Amino acid sequence: MDWQLLAGLATGCAASLCMNVGKGVQKMKVRVLAQGRAAFAGKNRRDLAVWTFGVLMTASATVLFSKALQMTDKPSIVSSLNGVGLIGLALFSHFILKERVGRREVAAVGLIIAGTALVQFFNVKPEGGQAYSFQWLLRCAGGAAAVFAVLIIPAVKTGRGFAFTFGALAGTLIGFALMLGDIALIESGGDFLGQLRNPYPYVAVPTGALAMAVTQVAFFRGSAVFVVPTINSFIIIVPMVMEVFIFGAALVFLQYAGAAAIVAGIVTLTTPGKQPDVSPRGGVC
Repeated sequence: MDWQLLAGLATGCAASLCMNVGKGVQKMKVRVLAQGRAAFAGKNRRDLAVWTFGVLMTASATVLFSKALQMTDKPSIVSSLNGVGLIGLALFSHFILKERVGRREVAAVGLIIAGTALVQFFNVKPEGGQAYSFQWLLRCAGGAAAVFAVLIIPAVKTGRGFAFTFGALAGTLIGFALMLGDIALIESGGDFLGQLRNPYPYVAVPTGALAMAVTQVAFFRGSAVFVVPTINSFIIIVPMVMEVFIFGAALVFLQYAGAAAIVAGIVTLTTPGKQPDVSPRGGVC
């Protein structure tokens, strides 16, 4: 039994729970940000403190994800664990945020968990260690930037697909941050502290911070049970796609089936008409 891999998976699950529940906490009090400077005064201070706690929970996931990457062999193995965090999110959304979590949502989460199990169980270690292509890293980043440049403009102008577009962008940014974190470990020869001597962590951290800001934007138009699974789907899929080009890695057939199950679960959760759209005034449309 590979105890290091098991420890890495456990650490990845902890990171996923911190990130997902942390985003739920942020969603609970995100509208305090609309108060501007008044957020620091009077009755708003408590709401700001709760939102800040959610941010700290999400930030702690960064360290845990980095440690999980060190103990596993592919970014996709760690990213796919984000499906586990949806259990925590579903419970938090239902009991704390009082958002609807019915049979449809439970079935969707079940698909995501089953898909995650397939991706993990059939993992095959890469032969000869990991190597990466910097040229393909730049190409993937440029391609993603071009796609979202096209999607964001109509989403902002019309409001249609706003929460999905910005949730997808946040997930893509986190997916890139995970890839950069893994490349940093490759450069350092697997040395957790040694990675700080190469530039990749210093690009990954602001990329993750930008993802957090984009998440808040998405929260203004969508419920946590909609936005966070959208983010997670892209966190899971982006590294899977990128590592094919950047690392020359490949998944076995059943892992692709697992990825498809994850996407099916996300689509089920995010089908239009099944989640409330939050108006700018704070009501539910």
